[in-house]
Amino acid sequence: MIKINGYWYSGTEIKQALEKKGYTVVTLEISTEPRDYPQYETYALRNKEEPTVLNTLKSRALHEFQKKPKLI
Repeated sequence: MIKINGYWYSGTEIKQALEKKGYTVVTLEISTEPRDYPQYETYALRNKEEPTVLNTLKSRALHEFQKKPKLI
C-alpha cells in the first residue's frame, strides 16, 4: 500500500496505472547471498533503463502521481 495525495493505493493499482503511462513493471530478486531469505524489489522501467533506487515502483508512483500545491 502506498499513500499518494492522501489516499491509499494497492501495488496492483499502481502497477496498472504505471503500465498505462508506458512503464514496464518488473520484479527482481535482490538477495546478495545464496543462503539469504529471498528479497524482491519491483521496478518501473522505461526505455531500457537499469534498475536503481530512483526507479522503484514506489518512487516512480510518487514522482508521476504526486501533485504538489502551488507556491504562493
